[in-house]
Formats: sequence, C-alpha cells, structure tokens
Amino acid sequence: MDFERRRRAVQEINLTALIDIVFHLMVFVMLTTTFVVSESMELSLPSGHAKASAPSRAMRIQIAPDGSLQVDDAATSMDGLSAALAQRLGNNPETRIAVLTTAGVSVQQLVNVMDAVYLTGGRNVQVDKVM
Repeated sequence: MDFERRRRAVQEINLTALIDIVFHLMVFVMLTTTFVVSESMELSLPSGHAKASAPSRAMRIQIAPDGSLQVDDAATSMDGLSAALAQRLGNNPETRIAVLTTAGVSVQQLVNVMDAVYLTGGRNVQVDKVM
C-alpha cells in the first residue's frame, strides 16, 4: 500500500485586528494614566513695589538670614515653629500666615518654613519681605 501524504496547508493567523486593539489600548492607557500627583499650596507673593503689609491678625513668621525664626516676635526653632503652627491651626484652621523674609534669606530657608506650614495644614499663606 502506498499512501500518499497530503501536504497540509499552513494556516496563518491574521494579527492585524489584534495589533489594532493593542495599539488603541496602549494609547488609552497612556492618555488616562496619571503618574505624578502634585500637591501645591496657594501662595501670595509680594509685589515688587509694595511694602510689607502683614495682616495684624495673621500669624507672623519671620526668617532671618542666619536661619533664626521668630513667630509673632518670639524667637523659636523649626520644631518650635511646627508646634506653634499646630497649636494655632488646631484652634483655627483658617488662620492667615504671613511669612516675612529679609534680604539674604536663602530660598532653602524659605522652603523649609513653607514645608513646615504645609505639613501642619496651613493653606492661607502670604510671603512678604521686610525692609
């Protein structure tokens, strides 16, 4: 008996539709994904010509060029600042906070104070400079 083998036809799978769907899903995921959530604090920056105008009822935080801090004219440290902020904001979360700087204060010093304010929940912040 002599059997003749039949050659099987190679069946190809059409991947065009699959590639289209994957491409559309990839675009959808890229457009709808949020990788970084940035939090920010509203900040009132001083105008160039205005004099220091810290509100009288605001909590005044003054930064000196040597890094020392004063909260309502009382010297304090960064830990003391956080405690004072927590106490003041605990009593009234809408407390206005005026951060006063002088010439020679570095941006890092200001950022450290702003971080302390933000981490204790302060949101109503004004930055001004003292002449």
